[in-house]
Amino acid sequence: MYSVEINYGPKIDYRYCNGCGACYENCPMDIFGWDEEKQMPFIAYPGECSFCCFCESMCPEVAIDVCIPLHHLLDFGISPVTLSKKVGFYEEDIGGEAGTESC
Repeated sequence: MYSVEINYGPKIDYRYCNGCGACYENCPMDIFGWDEEKQMPFIAYPGECSFCCFCESMCPEVAIDVCIPLHHLLDFGISPVTLSKKVGFYEEDIGGEAGTESC
């Protein structure tokens, strides 16, 4: 059996997640799982994400970031170069930490 790592879809920043379960309860594609032991959500089915960003907007702690695949960005005419410049400015402006996972 083959294993494929999916690097797009929602990412949970557990430094900010308070375990409220809003993403788990409200995701229309049901991609989140629930860890009963830790009382925290986890990404169970990232490949089924439709990139609606509902989880990102529902999270009261802003702990979820939905990474859009490159081919979707290109379909909407968004240049990855422009996007990376904006992301770099944003991280620099708010003092982003090195080593944190981003899109």
